[in-house]
Amino acid sequence: MRASLLPILRCPRCRAEGSLTLTARRSDEREVREGEISCGACGGAAAIADGIVDMLWDAPDFVHREAAGLDRFAEVMRADGWDRERILALPDVHLAYWYAQGRAMKDVLEMTSFAPGERLLDVGSNTCWASNIFARQGLDVIALDIASAELQGLRTAEYFLESGEVYFERLLSVMYDPALASGSMDYVFCCEVLHHNDHANLKRTLCELHRVLKPGGKLLIVNEPLRFLLRPKLDHGREVEQYEGNEHVYFLHQYLRAARAAGFQIARPWLRGVPANARRLAPEHRFAGLERALRSNPAGRVLIEANRIARYAWRHVIAGDRSMFLTCTKPASPEVPPGARHA
Repeated sequence: MRASLLPILRCPRCRAEGSLTLTARRSDEREVREGEISCGACGGAAAIADGIVDMLWDAPDFVHREAAGLDRFAEVMRADGWDRERILALPDVHLAYWYAQGRAMKDVLEMTSFAPGERLLDVGSNTCWASNIFARQGLDVIALDIASAELQGLRTAEYFLESGEVYFERLLSVMYDPALASGSMDYVFCCEVLHHNDHANLKRTLCELHRVLKPGGKLLIVNEPLRFLLRPKLDHGREVEQYEGNEHVYFLHQYLRAARAAGFQIARPWLRGVPANARRLAPEHRFAGLERALRSNPAGRVLIEANRIARYAWRHVIAGDRSMFLTCTKPASPEVPPGARHA
């Protein structure tokens, strides 16, 4: 870690902000590699090892079990041929899972006007591929995860950092109580990670991500798996059960309700960053003339809107098998009292 990270951390035990001090024991030209962070308010201490700050103080047992599962899964990846070169190529590898991640990242970069120097939190950073991409955009990035395992945790960051071309911080912390100061982030990025919360911690996580964002800051959620009426996914996560991944699956309305309760303003999730006028047929489409005629009168517009709602309900509530793309904004002025958000 670098000393510049210290002011935006908070003690995970007493939740005091501005109470932490840094003791560096070994540093190099890049960062503090070994050392300790201590809290003047409660006396708690966090170790720094290989540049990673360990703020998993007093974490519950299920967090440690999930982190141990990621260690075991890293061994499976090694046996399957994953190595440094393959990680450095992410997300551009020939696997359907990574195609979806690469497409999502392309959408995020196209729809969001990032400015160099803005601060972004990458929640559940895992292999740190997204942290690397955001850091190359000039953002000040913090990769947050519960695991430090190489190939499945924060030590994977060394593959990207060792070139000296990019830098981002690495923080061991839980997403439902991140060890970060309030109002310290311009963006929070969540890629296929929120479903690792049970229902209570999902609501708590969204409240905490609201807390760490600055007024006007954005929460970017991509590729979050969803449950549907005709695809309930009752066995979701069974294939990774042996790794204790704490997998859950929710309906779209459960995410929307939890995000609104946390105080977020929500962009319509089904647009996935596509401009509103992209919902109209292209001029060369064979039915474009019919659509223009329908839009020219009130009854036609009602028909078009009813059709859109029906198609949305079918694809996103009843029978679909789609992932959630959602952009949320923390209002510039609070609209929900903090106590109400946690109710």
